Amino acid sequence: MENIFYKSGHYAIKMIESVLDANIHIHGKEHLLHDSPTLFVANHFTRFETFVMPYIISSHTDMQVRSLADHSIFVGYFGKFLSKAGALSTHKKDRNEVILGDLMTGRKNWMIYPEGAMIKNKNVSKNGDFILHLENKKARVKTGSAVLAMQAELLKQKYLKAQKLGDVLKVRKMREKYYIEADEELAYKNTVIVPVNITYTPLRPGTNPLMSIGDKFVQTMDERIKEELEIEGNILLSSEIHIHFDEPIDIAQYLYYAKKELECEHNISSDITCTEVENKELIAYCRHELTNKFMDAIYKNTLINFDHIFALVLEYYQEKFIDIHALKRAIFLVARDVVGLKNHSVHHSITDELYKLLTYEKDPWFESALELALQQKILIPIEDERYEIDKKRLEDTHDFHTIRIKNTFRVILNEIAMFHDVSQSVQKNLKRSSHTIKEDIFHIIFNRDKKRYKADYNKFYSVILSKPKEIGEPFVFYKAEFTTGIVISHGYKSSPSEIRVLAEYLHALGVNVYGVRLSGHGTVSEDLRDSTWEMWYDSFNRGFAAMQQVSEKLFLLGFSTGGLLAILAAQRKLNKVDGLIVINAALELQDIRVNYLVPTLNKLNNFLSIFHADLDYVETEAEFPEFNYKRNYIKSLNQLRLLMQECQSSLAQIVVPTLVIQGKEDPVVKAESAKK
Repeated sequence: MENIFYKSGHYAIKMIESVLDANIHIHGKEHLLHDSPTLFVANHFTRFETFVMPYIISSHTDMQVRSLADHSIFVGYFGKFLSKAGALSTHKKDRNEVILGDLMTGRKNWMIYPEGAMIKNKNVSKNGDFILHLENKKARVKTGSAVLAMQAELLKQKYLKAQKLGDVLKVRKMREKYYIEADEELAYKNTVIVPVNITYTPLRPGTNPLMSIGDKFVQTMDERIKEELEIEGNILLSSEIHIHFDEPIDIAQYLYYAKKELECEHNISSDITCTEVENKELIAYCRHELTNKFMDAIYKNTLINFDHIFALVLEYYQEKFIDIHALKRAIFLVARDVVGLKNHSVHHSITDELYKLLTYEKDPWFESALELALQQKILIPIEDERYEIDKKRLEDTHDFHTIRIKNTFRVILNEIAMFHDVSQSVQKNLKRSSHTIKEDIFHIIFNRDKKRYKADYNKFYSVILSKPKEIGEPFVFYKAEFTTGIVISHGYKSSPSEIRVLAEYLHALGVNVYGVRLSGHGTVSEDLRDSTWEMWYDSFNRGFAAMQQVSEKLFLLGFSTGGLLAILAAQRKLNKVDGLIVINAALELQDIRVNYLVPTLNKLNNFLSIFHADLDYVETEAEFPEFNYKRNYIKSLNQLRLLMQECQSSLAQIVVPTLVIQGKEDPVVKAESAKK
């Protein structure tokens, strides 16, 4: 072990610099009190936290932080580096005095891990106190950090009292004991404890560059070191690191009320009108309660992410086999419910709408979780899109030092085991019938679509330019007894009203219809200016995700630019639709500005920007003024051009039954589009 730390010492600095530039997310920064001596207390999952976290906090908050680090890593060059970085060995005899002196004066803040060791399995339970499930034993969370914070505040009061009384001897002894310089003043503000939660996502095992570095230096490497390099190397290089600061606990204030409470207890038992409580008794009275208070705050801020939801669905799914679409639907609904609870910190992987789960397109969070489940044989492929869940493997706790690489999902489940409302939500959703779930998802997506439109309409509302709200609103014509569905989209600069009559006609023939409102449309042209073609496609995709839930057969239909989106959707869905209908698909336009002038105008704007001027839009006569924009922004035209290019490259890959309709006298789209 000494060899690996000594020889890789100079890599530590590079690693720390890498972390500081990595995907670090700070939450609750507003809770920090920069002028109050602060003891940060955090959960402990990785070895690098002890020397990297102070760097992260100082670089993101300008608060200087020191930390305790395990004595075993204070060897060779690396040990010297740690000491220079301000880390203190857990075996240093006067470590408490150093910490107390820093907190009393406020010259440095400190970070301590009350769990006392890395909790590799994240297995923590609560039965009054917090219980750690360690290697071959259980242990309470240590109360030392609570004691240090209280001692710092009480010693400060004792010191100031001695100063006031002119007790020079006591003041000098305290200065010597706690390393306080003669000209140093004590901190004016109260000591505070700030609970910190550290969550990593995604958590993945696997080879990484740090492992190869270790292999170069050491022929026979300790298995624990290998495990740590595998997990922690991937975290440093590939994971998001989320750090959540909770509200500070004012120690002086906490002690004041605790002292009153303790004095009252003495008075009741002894009938004495006033009882002076000794500091030792006060600390003993408070240490467990204070520890539980900040540990509650640490664990409650665990950032719930996609992996948690994925693992919980596998944990509580009652059947032996699971269809991939049932898995995705369950994840979608549970994510919706967890966000709706509003009791937890949630990661963007579940606050995002997750509608892509319900299409045939790949969602990166799902694909990553599925790959891990397959690698660790928690899911076993049975047939196309159907898996067996190996519950025994999922429940296997393995060895404390190998569980992170052998059953990562068990670690992920342990991380949120105390969130009973989340597990209850999963169980509730998994008890529902498939039909009910599909109908629910259909309505959720449509209602979100309407809500999005309402927000955009209100944001861009103009007394002069805005049309009646119903013109641009997405719509659905749906009867539960109809089994065929169609997603239909309007064209560029237009709105859903453009396709409403056609939708009504189709619905009368026994077809359910989802009328899409493309992003930026149906409001005012300024809204379209800042929308991209990818955003238009996402709008179409939401309609597909909704209709796919309630359709045995599903068709895609688009008019003009909507036709381009329908073509693109058919290709990206790997042709897993029943048919494609395009009406006047805008592959070739009569308007020369899109194909020729837009690139030129962009270059012209770059030139004009030197003189603080640009050509932002052109005015055109709207073909249907009641639901078309008149103003045509250059940025929007450029997005249309990019969509046309993207769509043309997809044409050869489409093999679904297709109906192409083209008007000969269309004033916008050339007839050549149909031939293409």
